Amino acid sequence: MITQRYSFAFFLLSSVSLAVLSASANAGPAEDARIKALEERLERLEKANDDLATKNKALEEKVDWRTERLEKVENKAASLVKSDVSPTIVDPSGNFTFKVRGVVDADYVYFNERAGGYDYNTGTAFRRARLGAEGDAFKDFKWRLEVDFAGNVTAIQDAYVSWGGIKGWTFTAGQQKAPFSLESNTSDNYNTFIERGVANVAFGNAGAERRVGINSQFVGETVTATFGLFGDNESSVRADTAPDESWGFNGRATWDPINSADDQRVLHLGVSAYWRSGLKQASGATTLKDALRLSDRPSIRVDGGLIADTGVITSVKDINYWGVEAAGVLGPFSVQSEYGELEANRIGLSDVTFDGGYVYGSWFLTGESRTFKNGTVDRLRPKANFNPLKGNWGAVELALRYDWFDFANTPVAARAGNDGHSVTTALNWYLNPNTKFLFNWVRFSGDNTPLDPVGNETKGDAFAARLHLDF
Repeated sequence: MITQRYSFAFFLLSSVSLAVLSASANAGPAEDARIKALEERLERLEKANDDLATKNKALEEKVDWRTERLEKVENKAASLVKSDVSPTIVDPSGNFTFKVRGVVDADYVYFNERAGGYDYNTGTAFRRARLGAEGDAFKDFKWRLEVDFAGNVTAIQDAYVSWGGIKGWTFTAGQQKAPFSLESNTSDNYNTFIERGVANVAFGNAGAERRVGINSQFVGETVTATFGLFGDNESSVRADTAPDESWGFNGRATWDPINSADDQRVLHLGVSAYWRSGLKQASGATTLKDALRLSDRPSIRVDGGLIADTGVITSVKDINYWGVEAAGVLGPFSVQSEYGELEANRIGLSDVTFDGGYVYGSWFLTGESRTFKNGTVDRLRPKANFNPLKGNWGAVELALRYDWFDFANTPVAARAGNDGHSVTTALNWYLNPNTKFLFNWVRFSGDNTPLDPVGNETKGDAFAARLHLDF
């Protein structure tokens, strides 16, 4: 409509101009008044045409602006699919996002008992069966809620809100992972082996893992620093004999002076520590106050037998832990190691100290490289996802780990001298960034373990497989 009106005005103006020129060519004294009138009319039409052109341009710019705005709103209202298998839904205002998340780890293990006489459970189990959601709110807020249904038990894993309104800083409140160690603070979805090292798990259960608390984290270009105050896990049950929760401080700092995904080179260093008081520990049908127990299974969860166990240590005033970590990546090769020491300070009795750690190497036969982000290991992305019709088979990784624990100083006489080690060989097949098969051969041994009632050395092999999917 706007264009039609502009074209008609131009046509009328042209006609009048031709009439003026024709009259001027044949003009005499009698025609002067008529020519003057035509010239005045021409000026008025030219002015009207200029005004119309200006209005037409303004209207076209307004239409273009409204069209562009409409396209932006339509894009925000649509579901945005990011580089994973779960879409993120964004509301039209752009203030809120919602994304479903979940993890499934289905395990099978075959045990071979070599010494000790314990009857291991060969079979299957779901290590994780988690479902939840996460998202953003008002730009600077993030939230997550995730529940685990494995073992026919419903348990909250993550339930927190975080705020990142200050550049480089994030403040989090709720149930979350407390700062502790490289393997622990790296997502279970990204770790190389089916389970973490024995000492790492035992120390983490005593004073880290998921707990309710408040936490602050700084992330710089090469450094991270995290510090928080934490109580117990939300699933902790109040007991008449030990009614109060334990509490403590956790901290971790990392430095990655080299971290280049393009050059496939990483150098990672870190330290972590915690202090905890008000401990309580179940002992049969009773919950004991000021008590501690360090324990773990031989890097597999299908069977419940413990290879590491201090027994229930009483009269524990508080515990403190410190640990160091290091990792290096050079192309498809990488190494990683951690060492930690925990001291239990006892009331009126001698303090006791326990330590342990691991070291392992990894090699991607298909040329991929491990990556680090914000002080932890990041997701592995194969160069080509599994698609045999195109000759693509995903990524293949070989890894070898040695881990050990020394709980021999436990004051519990039945467990005195408890220590051990294991060697784990891993073959990992990554079909795509979210799906993989893990195959572990764990060859373990331990002294004075609960697996042998007469205190002899326990030895065994675990041949384990896991199907992993996360989204």
